[in-house]
Amino acid sequence: MNTELQNLITISNELGKDSSLVVGTGGNTSAKTADGKSMYIKASGTALKDMNSNYGWRRMKTESVLDIFHDKTLPKLTVAEREFKIVDLLQSACDDNMADDVRPSVEATLHVLLDRYIIHLHALAVLSYACAKNGKSEILELFSDEQYRPLWIPYADPGFSLSHEVFRQTETYQKDHGRKPVIMILEKHGLVVADDSPAGALELVRKVIERCESKLQIFRNNSIAKTKKEDVDSAKKNILKVLTETTGQLVQVSHFTNQIIAAFSAREDAEQLLSVVALTPDEMGFVERPVIWLENCDYEKMAEKATAVFSKSKELPVGFLIKDVGLFVPGEEKFATITEEVIVGSLFVRINALSMGGINPLNKEQRDFIKNWEGEKFRVSLAKGHNQAN
Repeated sequence: MNTELQNLITISNELGKDSSLVVGTGGNTSAKTADGKSMYIKASGTALKDMNSNYGWRRMKTESVLDIFHDKTLPKLTVAEREFKIVDLLQSACDDNMADDVRPSVEATLHVLLDRYIIHLHALAVLSYACAKNGKSEILELFSDEQYRPLWIPYADPGFSLSHEVFRQTETYQKDHGRKPVIMILEKHGLVVADDSPAGALELVRKVIERCESKLQIFRNNSIAKTKKEDVDSAKKNILKVLTETTGQLVQVSHFTNQIIAAFSAREDAEQLLSVVALTPDEMGFVERPVIWLENCDYEKMAEKATAVFSKSKELPVGFLIKDVGLFVPGEEKFATITEEVIVGSLFVRINALSMGGINPLNKEQRDFIKNWEGEKFRVSLAKGHNQAN
């Protein structure tokens, strides 16, 4: 195994163990060879923590990936046609022995533009700024002492549009500073760092997270009032009854509680904050439907709200958040765990973004794109089947 691949596996495994950095098993990494001709990149359908020498990556010809930016046929296609063609172009840029059904990350076109080692994370500390109305000014203030300040990338639809926005913005940054950016904040999306070494890239991640957390509520030391078992059992029994009567299906229900859930549930504006639409592509993919807020385990109120959701979407509510009891997520256990991570991450971001000028969620046009985006459907379908994504 060559050095670049080994380095890619090492940094991916290290980052993938921290759920505050890779919420819902998201994020991707890449490493270019010394001659710049090849790039190893995380494969779609792989959790960072699970990557190994035989699994979870693709090797790509960098020149072939760069050619996508100059393909004059792409802008003439419909969005659906374009996204399917890009999948084919990225697949054809691979030059390894992996099976044809293993896709390189859809964000390979972003990775190819920057330094040798790239880390892209949906880190909660960064998303708190990326999803806040005043997030850009707060980030620039946090890094005001740096000679080369982070590049803020205005929101663009994931895939082709985002890569082109990064392409345009990095060209301008390089003209202004004489070098490409090493830190990028993608609005409503996450963090990208780039460095010539794996250790340097990891150090940049630590630096950004530490600075971002310095102004946030972290909830690590908050004590949690012990949830009564009888309340959890009562809530689960009522939720199961509601879901069975509403859908005619028997489903599993998992219960979760932690400092973030407890802190969010204790807020007077919890229901209002929870009603804000999805903040990020990750959230849109995994938590498209509402999380129902309840002040208690009252069956009638629970049934009323669940029925309203089901009658509108013909699908189950994605979860039930009950004050002083916790979060309940219906569905197969492995996928429920991913959903819980995405929901709890969103609760954290909503609390913190509120203090920076307010929450800046995805608008309808942005949500509609993600809802119909083939790349997101593929990613979520893999998570449902294998507990892996992105």
